[in-house]
Amino acid sequence: MSKVKPLARVLFFSLLCAAIILSGCTPIYEGRPTAFPTEAPTETVAPTATFTSTPAPTSTMTPTPTLTPTPTLVPTPTSTFTPTPIPTQLANLPVLTTGSQIVDWGYYYVTQKENREDGGLLNLSGMVSFQLMDRGIHSEVVQVLGDDVTIFYLRVRHEFNGTISEVKLVLTGVYGTNLEIRNLPADGSNFLSVHSRRATDLFEPWKLHQEWTLPPSQREPLFNTMRLAELEQYLRDLPAQVILLADHPVILERDDWNQIYLDMDRISASAARFSPFFAFNELNQMTGQTTMAHIWQNYLVSGADIPADQINRMVYSADYLIFVTP
Repeated sequence: MSKVKPLARVLFFSLLCAAIILSGCTPIYEGRPTAFPTEAPTETVAPTATFTSTPAPTSTMTPTPTLTPTPTLVPTPTSTFTPTPIPTQLANLPVLTTGSQIVDWGYYYVTQKENREDGGLLNLSGMVSFQLMDRGIHSEVVQVLGDDVTIFYLRVRHEFNGTISEVKLVLTGVYGTNLEIRNLPADGSNFLSVHSRRATDLFEPWKLHQEWTLPPSQREPLFNTMRLAELEQYLRDLPAQVILLADHPVILERDDWNQIYLDMDRISASAARFSPFFAFNELNQMTGQTTMAHIWQNYLVSGADIPADQINRMVYSADYLIFVTP
């Protein structure tokens, strides 16, 4: 066994030397590709996303105003003038005569009366005495020829054949609604003619009516022109004893109706004063004079009683006012 191992080593080294010599004498192969060992591709390591936690930005403390809760503004209607209630204050009667007749709450005087040829009444005007129920001017809205007219009136009373009845005494009117006396436009409808006199002076109603029919420039010294706001103050300053008289047409001749219609259609004061005495249909056509006009006609001409259903519902108008104080 020990002799074989050295022999094997000699044989192994001999073969090894022969292989080395042969490798140096390898023939060259021409005209055909020489295979070279191809390097196997190595796997490229793909970069992987590294999840690095980014510090979140910290909010900078910016001072902000503290919101104080405030009530939400709700639109409200514009405040309008509310008149102060006018307390009832019945006027006391001063001593007044026409020379032959006592002027009291039941006094009236026919200032104009004409008849047609057939005997029918052509026109009629009357001056009527009234007792003030308070010292204020009242208002209400009426429709005249399709327009809203605020009429301004006095609350007064008259004694009809021993029966005391409240009367609405119309002063003037202004187109529109929700009107306040101190803010009325400065047109003719805002002005009234007033005559003031003492009870000690001789009272002649016929003469006053004649003077009223004069041109305005000639009657101006006798009749003072007042705005409604001035009349309102004038009423407050009146003494306890005072009698009021108002003159106005009641029956008007037919030839004047067209002109009256035009005046009522374009002048608010005429619309207010004549509306109690003229009637219109749904087409705004004048149909004649009203029952109210004929009630006043019967009373002024013949002293007829007022119908029971018209007691405390009577309406009169004033072309001008007469205030008589002691």
